[in-house]
Amino acid sequence: MTSQNPTPVDLFVMVSCESGAIWGLYCDDGWVICDSAIYEETDVMPFWSSREAAAIHCVDEWSDFEPVAIPLETFIDQWLVDLADDGVMLGPDWGMDLSGEEVEAADIADKYLTISA
Repeated sequence: MTSQNPTPVDLFVMVSCESGAIWGLYCDDGWVICDSAIYEETDVMPFWSSREAAAIHCVDEWSDFEPVAIPLETFIDQWLVDLADDGVMLGPDWGMDLSGEEVEAADIADKYLTISA
């Protein structure tokens, strides 16, 4: 991973490595999952590298949700494996309009391996 012109995904990985956590949105019904804007019949689970970035999405249809931290080690060792097995894409650090990259779990895992090497 290059630090000269990091992509949004690279920044997501770097910031989450520094903080030691990933943030998702959770309520009694479960975690936020969206339909992919790119791939048919594919789910995307958005995650954020900070609580503040996640919290701005807790409005309108997601007003029942709240940001919940996932320890980075758990995210890498368990979540990414399960998401890859289920074919769920990740939406790292999506903006307020829920736009951003849709990335395969294995690609995110590779970036964590690269940064820790």
